[in-house]
Amino acid sequence: MPKNRCQLSQPCIHHGSGRRDFFMGVLKASVAGALITLVPGALVNSVLAAPPPNQNDWRLCRRCRSLFYNGFPKKGVCPARGRHDFDRVSNYKLTYNSSGPGQRDWRFCNKCFALFFDGYQNKGRCPAGDSHVAQGFNFSLRSDNQAVGQREWRFCNKCEVMFFNRDNDKGICTAGGGHVAAGYVFILDNSVRFD
Repeated sequence: MPKNRCQLSQPCIHHGSGRRDFFMGVLKASVAGALITLVPGALVNSVLAAPPPNQNDWRLCRRCRSLFYNGFPKKGVCPARGRHDFDRVSNYKLTYNSSGPGQRDWRFCNKCFALFFDGYQNKGRCPAGDSHVAQGFNFSLRSDNQAVGQREWRFCNKCEVMFFNRDNDKGICTAGGGHVAAGYVFILDNSVRFD
């Protein structure tokens, strides 16, 4: 029989510094496990998480003053008759699928191509007839002091589209007259540059 206590049928037990090393290893692993359990939600998600996706090619229509998507060959339907005529100076970038700050439920209307608020049962008045029809991404728009971009984008309480409210010209609203601002003052990211 061997002098140490190790046998094939039982685990080998070592005495002395091996036991201390074993317990120190268990302690270190426990502390590391506790940190990994506590930190991910607070630190890893905020530091390592990718920013929410965004879509550019949103433009100001010079005639109706609403925000519309310019990424298709057709330019939607403008309440000033015909199609939207875009401002060639600004290109807006909108965030979608975001859990961050901002008001959600801003959607692309697949009939007129304008951005409208889809959070109410009433879907506003669309220049292509009846009410707006949502399609595609669910955009989040910011109105807080941390947002960067162009201010004075507003919700029209008659047709429910996003329109630019800074100038005296309030555009043309499908519901008649000019747009009427209500709610938040939104700030849209216009940092996208043209080639």
